[in-house]
Amino acid sequence: MLKKYLLLLTFILQLAIPKITAAQSIKVSGVVTARSDGKTLPGVSILVAGTTTGTQTDADGKFSIAAKANDVLRITYVGFKTQNITVKQSETNLPIILEDAVNTLNEVVVTALNISKDKKSLGYAVQGLKAKDISEAKETNLVNALAGKIAGVQVTNSQGDMGSSRIVIRGETSISGNNQPLFVVDGIIVDNSQFLGTSGSRDFSNAISDLNSEDIESVTVLKGPNAAALYGYRAANGVILIKTKTGKSSKGLGITLNSNTSFSNLLALPKYQNEYGQGSNGRFSYVDGKGSGTNDGVDESWGPALDGSLIPQFYSNGQAVPFVAHPNNVRDFFRTGVTLNNGVALSGSGDKYDFRVSYNNLHQSGVVPNSSQNRNSFLVNSSFKLTPKLTLTTIANYIKDDAPNLPGAGGRRATSTMLQFTWFGRQVDINQLKNYRDANGNTFNWNNNYYSNPYFLAYENTASQQKNRLIGSVELNYKIIDGLSANFRIGTDYYNDRRKLKIAYSTSGTPFGSYEEDAYTANETNTEARLQYTKKLNKDFSLDLLAGGNISSILNERNDQVAPKLAVPALYTLSNSRDPLVSFNEYGKLQTNSLFGSAQVGFRNYAFINLTSRNDWSSTLPLANLSYFYPSVNGSLVLSDALDFKSDVISYVKLRGGWSKVGKATTFYQLANTYNFTAPFNSNPQQSANSVQLNPNLKPETTTSGEAGFELGFFQDRIHLDASVYNTNSINQILNVDVSPTTGYSQKLINGGKVNNKGLEVQLGITPIKSKNFTWDITTNYSMNRSKVISLYAEGNLQSFILGTDRTVQVLAALGQPYGTLFGTSYTRDANGQIIIGANGTPVINNTKKYLGKYTPNWLGSINNSFSYKSLSLSFLVDTRVGGSIYSNTNRTGTYTGVLASTLPGRGTANGGL
Repeated sequence: MLKKYLLLLTFILQLAIPKITAAQSIKVSGVVTARSDGKTLPGVSILVAGTTTGTQTDADGKFSIAAKANDVLRITYVGFKTQNITVKQSETNLPIILEDAVNTLNEVVVTALNISKDKKSLGYAVQGLKAKDISEAKETNLVNALAGKIAGVQVTNSQGDMGSSRIVIRGETSISGNNQPLFVVDGIIVDNSQFLGTSGSRDFSNAISDLNSEDIESVTVLKGPNAAALYGYRAANGVILIKTKTGKSSKGLGITLNSNTSFSNLLALPKYQNEYGQGSNGRFSYVDGKGSGTNDGVDESWGPALDGSLIPQFYSNGQAVPFVAHPNNVRDFFRTGVTLNNGVALSGSGDKYDFRVSYNNLHQSGVVPNSSQNRNSFLVNSSFKLTPKLTLTTIANYIKDDAPNLPGAGGRRATSTMLQFTWFGRQVDINQLKNYRDANGNTFNWNNNYYSNPYFLAYENTASQQKNRLIGSVELNYKIIDGLSANFRIGTDYYNDRRKLKIAYSTSGTPFGSYEEDAYTANETNTEARLQYTKKLNKDFSLDLLAGGNISSILNERNDQVAPKLAVPALYTLSNSRDPLVSFNEYGKLQTNSLFGSAQVGFRNYAFINLTSRNDWSSTLPLANLSYFYPSVNGSLVLSDALDFKSDVISYVKLRGGWSKVGKATTFYQLANTYNFTAPFNSNPQQSANSVQLNPNLKPETTTSGEAGFELGFFQDRIHLDASVYNTNSINQILNVDVSPTTGYSQKLINGGKVNNKGLEVQLGITPIKSKNFTWDITTNYSMNRSKVISLYAEGNLQSFILGTDRTVQVLAALGQPYGTLFGTSYTRDANGQIIIGANGTPVINNTKKYLGKYTPNWLGSINNSFSYKSLSLSFLVDTRVGGSIYSNTNRTGTYTGVLASTLPGRGTANGGL
């Protein structure tokens, strides 16, 4: 009997041993190369399908990973076709060759919540940039690096290297709210607020410009609500996902150095005339620049002809000198800007860790004299495999900005040199103004009635900025079982921004000077937990599930104090004030709690349907309306795989479409009226009632969007076409509308209005030449967006909402018109359309406001050519905006003052132009 049991046990063990052996892990190693040129590929992602086990190739393209027999290794790399390779029992050395793919559907892209997905599975448009696309232009503001490279994205730069930039995706959806997209860095929501000084007098840039472009691995643009629906109330304007570099591709220790120097100059100036100089009615003679001479207090250029006649001028001490033009007197004020960007990065990785530490220094000297800024940034990105199932990832990015002086902007004459240059006498020699103080320390200028010396403004009326910022996160990822993982992340974006604005004694219009200290602190912390399940159900169906929650806490605080008149010159302290300080204090705190989920079902890896849902509870909304639900659905079909009709001509055909509903909550404290502190009366504090009647029944803005598109590939992906159409409606706009003064208020806050945006986007990629050593790539982008204000406030019969105004011109959201239309006065014309000239020889003005145009372009386009030969590369980008109108204050003022060439027709020597 015992012998029988022993024989049976031996038989069972013999059956079990192969199974046990098969279940044991195998160490698979190899090198990944590109088929096109045989070069090794660093940073290739290798993942055991259905698990969280993965690695990346090192700098030499080598990898090593633990897998089991019959496991499937999924190999992905941007710009190459994804491969799936089954591990064999005896296979420990596995060389892998990747096929090039120009814009292939097999590409892996980053989507909402930082989740990587196959591009073929997405039912919406996604477009991205790699590290080289971002850094090749050496832009110091990341937003500028996106200009012209993404279809449907419009970037507007305010004033060069040190200015802010605004970005809008697929048109503007909100009448009174923010229309810029959400920025997410490594899963951390970060701030991109734009800060302007008093009267727009200083541009303190947009917050995302703090990021160092050399640290960025990739940028993915989720266009509009369909792609961004999982972000709920922040998804209406789209999302820009930024991924920073890691050390995963570095086996052992690696050091990277980067250094570049760039120069900038003025691109264009208004076209000035050089026929007539300062003065009025053809007469001018300088005594003191205040009116003691002949029209020397006048700042327009309707004076004598610039023919060399001898006339006393501001620098000649009463002596008559030749009255001649200085055609470059404005251009010569500016200098060549220099940007120095230097950095070093240390990276490494092993079987259980990877890290990257970088330091970067940016120094800029702007084109405006005495303008400069410095930025130092430190980034630590690390990941540790604490156990076979638990991984810890930490990211910390510290940025210190120090700008001794940022250039003046806008229309404040105490700070803006460009404003003065729209009045600048054409006879003025700018070199005579450089030493702006005389022997007695007094300032002088070509005109002392209205303006200060431009060099005086540049060197003494300064605006400094010091900012400290920390962006960081701690993330834990735990593999529960194969295919099921739990993730917990806490991320924060904190910064304090300190600005000091100085206006010197004797400044024109501000004779006693002023001093301002503006302190701003912002912090957003997001705590998020989620479960993710990925399962291949059978040979036909696959399933991806996600469920999670988020708590977002935002705190903003501002303390702004102004000494409106200095008691002692050049002593810039708040205590040195003749008058009581003018203070502005703001404190805002909000919290949003969210639950979200998504499900993706795939069929035979060519048909996919995606469902998402999110519910937000916002503290800025009343109890009855604080909960709001946002669903979305999208799907894709790779028709070429489904019908198996791929050929040498047609590489693939993909159809996609989707629908979503997202929203936008309001800002702090919009529900109940409060009392505001005002200037003290007889040393007693005062409070006044709010002039705006707030709304205890406020609802969030809501945006619904539908999108459809297709992707086509030809000739082994050498030609790729991607096209999308979309239709977006934004309702429940949050507006301040005028009300009768008998209510006790001047305005009230309401929900009302509907804005529609519809458009078309096309991206075409062509690779005309691709050989072992040489490649030529062409990428073109085209987009058009049509907006329309469908409704405003029906109860109040509101016909238009003012977005901005300057003198006689208004920018409106007008009923039935495109968003951002310009209305203003015009010339009176006769029945034949001819301008009517009045008795004084000038056109007669029609003061009835009329439609002048819209500021949005008819379409955007770009073409980018990239050439690479071995390790050398050359690229150039041309982008354009066609259509749209702008209101130019420079043109308006320069025409009034007679300095522009457009004022020459009809002018005569006898009267200086009239």
